[in-house]
Amino acid sequence: MTATREPVLARKPFSRPPLGGSAGERLARLPEIVASLRRDDPAAERERVLQYEAVESIWATGVLGLRVPAEFGGPGGTVRDVLSAVIQIGRSSSNVAQALRSHFGFSERLLSNRATPAERAEWFPRVNDGIVVGNAITDAAGRAPSSADTKVLPDTAGVLRLNGYKFYSTGTLFADVIAVSALDADGRDVQVIIPAHRAGVELFDDWDGFGQRTTASGGSRFTDVEVRPNEVVTVSDGTHLGHATGFLQLYLASVAVGIAHAVLDDAVEYVRTKARPASHSVADSAATDPFVLQAVGDISAAAAAAEAVVLAAADAIDRLVDDNRQHDKDAVADVAVTVAKAQLTAERLTLSAAERLFDTGGASATARSLNLDRHWRNARTLAGHSPLAYKAYAAGNYAVNGAWPPANGYF
Repeated sequence: MTATREPVLARKPFSRPPLGGSAGERLARLPEIVASLRRDDPAAERERVLQYEAVESIWATGVLGLRVPAEFGGPGGTVRDVLSAVIQIGRSSSNVAQALRSHFGFSERLLSNRATPAERAEWFPRVNDGIVVGNAITDAAGRAPSSADTKVLPDTAGVLRLNGYKFYSTGTLFADVIAVSALDADGRDVQVIIPAHRAGVELFDDWDGFGQRTTASGGSRFTDVEVRPNEVVTVSDGTHLGHATGFLQLYLASVAVGIAHAVLDDAVEYVRTKARPASHSVADSAATDPFVLQAVGDISAAAAAAEAVVLAAADAIDRLVDDNRQHDKDAVADVAVTVAKAQLTAERLTLSAAERLFDTGGASATARSLNLDRHWRNARTLAGHSPLAYKAYAAGNYAVNGAWPPANGYF
């Protein structure tokens, strides 16, 4: 499947409701699903096939409702629960894992200082019932990512209408509703949550990056789309940190951890079944070559370390929310820096591991049929979402000067 600039249809409704149960019960349903996904991923990524069936299978386990609080019918799962699921999914397909980022981010925003009790009461029951949320955040124009060219304004009859074009709309082709960033009549940043199939919505499968190619991250156009009052939600004023944006950054790092584990899986399988020792090797087989085994060991350590640092940061977010400190500016800033350090570490470790994979075999490891290069391409694409140099700068500036990181969606 190639990228297309022709509109594509919104996803049809799933055929059955998702399963419920505790967080543990939902997570226990994942292994069988992700095992199948892992088998299909090399070919799907190589041929650029959007994995609708895999998304539906994951949705059916109930894990997309993990973060819904018990008061709204959900299991009240933790950030650690969510990101553990993301790592499992990412280990099988980093594309599918990233495609679900907008959905989980929406739930986390409802738990943050950027949501109202009314918004929680409106949207958590819908998430618990199984709606999948995509997003359309970044306008194509402008010096930096923003929503300045997308507007939600009343028409002559007083009906709100959404107009604009978004360059990135990750996961939206898999979604039921789309969270669209826009400016209202007073110039304030808002989000509108609209059905993907509503009149005036056009979705495109035109993302053509060399990595993360099947995340359904194409463009979206909105032309006089009707927006109902209860579909408008508040966002940051740009001056206050919120932990949900840190969650979104840690989510990317979790996808990277999944890639690191996938690299390890493929390295082990390749060495066991396909690799041959170099002609001048000191061993009779790749499986006993000390330098090949060293490469596998380095990959294993990188994956383990990346996962540990990401889950430790997830615990920091959980403590913040569990202690109801979302409005504690110092606590939120500290969590944001903790996340920045975790992302910096995990993504660099994953990039190194993905490169090290090719030290387990010769030129045969670069065969397109194996598609082992997808791991580096995907990790490199993830790491481009928010410059790691600024993560290091923010961590250093906080340590030396006590300076908070920027209050935007990248920290």
